[in-house]
Amino acid sequence: MTSHIAFFNFPAFGHLNPTLGVVAELVRRGHRVTCTTTDHFAPAIEAVGAEAVRYTSVFGQYYTNPFTQEAISGEALRTLEEATSLVSQVEDFYQENRPDVILHDFMAWGARFLAAKLDIPVVRLFPSYGVNEHFSIQAKFPMAELSDPNVMEMVTKLEGMLPELGFPGRTAMEFLMEPPRLGLIFLPRDFHYDGDTFDERFVFVGPSLGDRSAFQGSWQPASQDRPVLLVSLGTAATGWPEFFGAAVEAFADSRWDVVMAVGDSVDPAELGVLPGNFDVRRSVPQLDVLGRAELFVTHGGMNSVMESLYHGVPMVVVPQMSEQHANGLRVEELGLGRLLTRDDFGVESLTKAVDEVAADRAVADRTRATGEAMRKVDGPAVAADAVEDYLARASAK
Repeated sequence: MTSHIAFFNFPAFGHLNPTLGVVAELVRRGHRVTCTTTDHFAPAIEAVGAEAVRYTSVFGQYYTNPFTQEAISGEALRTLEEATSLVSQVEDFYQENRPDVILHDFMAWGARFLAAKLDIPVVRLFPSYGVNEHFSIQAKFPMAELSDPNVMEMVTKLEGMLPELGFPGRTAMEFLMEPPRLGLIFLPRDFHYDGDTFDERFVFVGPSLGDRSAFQGSWQPASQDRPVLLVSLGTAATGWPEFFGAAVEAFADSRWDVVMAVGDSVDPAELGVLPGNFDVRRSVPQLDVLGRAELFVTHGGMNSVMESLYHGVPMVVVPQMSEQHANGLRVEELGLGRLLTRDDFGVESLTKAVDEVAADRAVADRTRATGEAMRKVDGPAVAADAVEDYLARASAK
């Protein structure tokens, strides 16, 4: 039996991309799949056969531009405003096109508000770490202290709104931290901190990758003989232009063919005359490049970490945010690469880290084995099976 399945994502590629394979699989199985999205992300949704339900995000192009710690400190309030604005914009559509289930990103609170109002079952999506009674990444690696005035203002506002939003008797922290009835975690259990504490309510899908060429294009290496080094700070965390200049200096005329994605905040022309072994672009089809890369210098966003491991590519992680630091620590802890903090970053330290990881056969072997294990799991099918089973149980009640 086919169903109407609605996805509510957070407006950032790091949240959207992990779900696209699941969307495509559910479409392939004959379900009607709608995805709330902004104009910026609609092409990715439509490329996998789903229907884009457009709305205007209060974040604007925030996640495609560089941002600072000061900007991040206001993210909690914007996330709440995003949630209430989203409901007001799409409620009429979903009342007329009632979904059988809503799949929502853990930061897309508006989906929970709408689901409570329309009495629709929900599944929570975790493109990064899950949350249960024993673990949350915020508790292990605090990203914003609860004493932050912006966070406290959001908590106060949310707590006052919850009764009218269909969550009477809950505090804001209970709302934010309560585990889901079903959660899909786009990581392998072995990579997740405290993974053994997650019970049958959680399905570890692992990376759910699919063909993105329809909206990202394709890439071919300049040479079949030289090793490829991918360098990128991701689609959002790009407010560090000095990083790219240091990378050029570190790897100019080296043995590497360097593919470097600088994002929208850096003009490649600002890097001057580039060495012949550099291919510098604003963005690259990351899956294509990782399919040929020997090593990845990355900011450590979870999407990039999972894609790198899936392809068996060791990493040097240079984080800019708390969660990225946590990811880098996990990569180093599991022997899959090195963490290089921003405080320790420089031309010499970057060169040394890359050389050491590239020469470490144990790291290469562990990363290769990790990739082989991840590729044996059909993430989109595992996730789609879990959703269909959840739907069958919900309809039987």
